[in-house]
Amino acid sequence: MHNKNIKRIVQKELKKNYPNWNRLNRKTKKEISRKVLAQVAGEYDFKQEISASPDELLGVEQQVPTKGIISLDQMADIVNESKNNNIIKLCGESRFAKYIKDEELRFIDQLLDNEIINRLLAYDGYSPAMRDLFPHNLFRAELLKTIKYPEISYRKFCDEEYLGLDRKQNRAFIGLSLREKTIIDHTQLSKFRNSLTL
Repeated sequence: MHNKNIKRIVQKELKKNYPNWNRLNRKTKKEISRKVLAQVAGEYDFKQEISASPDELLGVEQQVPTKGIISLDQMADIVNESKNNNIIKLCGESRFAKYIKDEELRFIDQLLDNEIINRLLAYDGYSPAMRDLFPHNLFRAELLKTIKYPEISYRKFCDEEYLGLDRKQNRAFIGLSLREKTIIDHTQLSKFRNSLTL
């Protein structure tokens, strides 16, 4: 997560030292960005604890929700309702967390709550009985593809090469079984992605 912290520091420096940033041409922006990045990366201590909040690291602290997207207060209500309605906590920490070695994926895995994702992304007629894949599996697969494999197609991503049984980290992040040969079909993932757009 140090790279995200460096990016945040660079953005602050650019805002502070270059108030007319939007008026500069592209070539000048690249030169200035490289200089500031080299300076910040040279002075950065990788042993220090990151003090920035997850919102700041992800760059969403000042986002204004658009129409159709619930506000953070409404989201907090849904989370509280979800946590308080459970008599018995059926799923705690991910049982596959030990297989996720990548620091960025582990951080994202800790942020996500599968139960809430299922509740938010489920369509009207959704029922969880007798399902192999849930909305959270498809959402996590979409995140994994976007973060780690943005250059490849959905058809190639949903193949043995990326989601096979030997790819434990990818399967663990998505929430697929590490023993059974369950693979997400590329048409399912494409339809899911299209359903997320407004």
